[in-house]
Amino acid sequence: MKKPQVVFECSNCGAQSTKWAGQCAECGKWGTIAQGVVAASSGASQTASKPGKTQSFSELVSQEQAPRTATGFGPWDRLLSGGLVAGSVTLLGGEPGIGKSTLLAQAAIASAAKGAAVVYVTGEESPSQVALRLKRLSPALPPSLSFLDETDALTIAATIEMTKPGLVIVDSVQAMRHADVPGEAGSISQVKASAAVVSAAAKKANVPVILVGQVNKDGDLAGPRLLEHLVDTVVMMEGDRQQSFRLLRVVKHRFGATEDVALFAMKESGLEEVLDPSAALLADRPKNVSGTVVSCLMEGSRPLLVELQALVTPAGFGTPMRRVSGVELNRTGLLLAVLGRRAGFGFGDQDAFVNTIGGVEAKDPSVDLAVCLALASAKADKPLPEDLVAWGEVGLAGELRPVGRQEARLKEAARLGFKTALVPAQKEPIQAPAGLRVVQCAMLKEAIRTAIPGVL
Repeated sequence: MKKPQVVFECSNCGAQSTKWAGQCAECGKWGTIAQGVVAASSGASQTASKPGKTQSFSELVSQEQAPRTATGFGPWDRLLSGGLVAGSVTLLGGEPGIGKSTLLAQAAIASAAKGAAVVYVTGEESPSQVALRLKRLSPALPPSLSFLDETDALTIAATIEMTKPGLVIVDSVQAMRHADVPGEAGSISQVKASAAVVSAAAKKANVPVILVGQVNKDGDLAGPRLLEHLVDTVVMMEGDRQQSFRLLRVVKHRFGATEDVALFAMKESGLEEVLDPSAALLADRPKNVSGTVVSCLMEGSRPLLVELQALVTPAGFGTPMRRVSGVELNRTGLLLAVLGRRAGFGFGDQDAFVNTIGGVEAKDPSVDLAVCLALASAKADKPLPEDLVAWGEVGLAGELRPVGRQEARLKEAARLGFKTALVPAQKEPIQAPAGLRVVQCAMLKEAIRTAIPGVL
């Protein structure tokens, strides 16, 4: 038998090596290599496996869509195309404190109220802490809602197989630990091994399981994005913890579409779905102020109007500052360069700040034009028309490029009462909704002249 071999793993990308190194050769991260599992190998097996039987796809009997069980929590069921599939594993990710546990507490109460046996695995918090949250959301808790105060993955898996409840919630996957795998709870090896054991138990017992995964400071899910291939569905919760709005999106779904999102508002009674997200995000928009403009994002199949704000001030000393929130910093730097070179708006001696209102992540290139208009308006100190909405991608040559789902964006803008839509020029004719005037521009400089007359 060969001597056991120590394997070192990168906590960022999961790459393995036989030697320790200060920098990972795969992802380039420093200080992420740690000792992982111990591989004991006795050499390659000489026993030939029995060959499997192949079968033609045409011989398969068509099966109906996998049956779903609704939890009773409307927004969650809608995002998952009707509910949870028996034996499926769903991963809910998001930053700490953003509201994942609150969301699942509401789903657990709704499911238990329908008579389903729900087991809440309290690995990260004590049962009393979870009970306080549950009672705040519903003073009269259903008797079928129980908890399991356990962090051992094998014990959790055995409980799932023995009791076979209607729903299992594990909060969180970082708190679980596999006794046969070295390393502390939350390490890359522990997260992978624990999730694999619970996932296998869920499929064996035909029980839907929801795993909670934290997002680290780099935006990676459950440490590295290790679990996406192990689970059937990945749901991400986004937003600013200092803001009231939370955006829930389906990133991966084996049993349905990923074209819908849900916007929630965090209140004392829990998370409440916002039925008209665009109107809610624009409710407190300031009037007759420079540096503010409205654009339209496509979140799945839903158009979402969002306000972008920019502020430009003279740089005090040294290198001008660039600070952004809700948009990409590198993309904003690119747009500042295009504004200076192609549109005559230089920012070399000025600080520039860009922000999206409501904590919405507007990292779609379709907001390029809106960001440029907000920056130009802030520097010229001239407000844009209040009834103007703009979107479009900006190229390095200063050209405006069309974006998809134009019709849906125009309908949403018209519904909210906007009168003018500034969009990139395109060859196909644009069908404008009633009451909305569509202005097409081919270049960024032309768009700025149109939106802010007299600045160029």
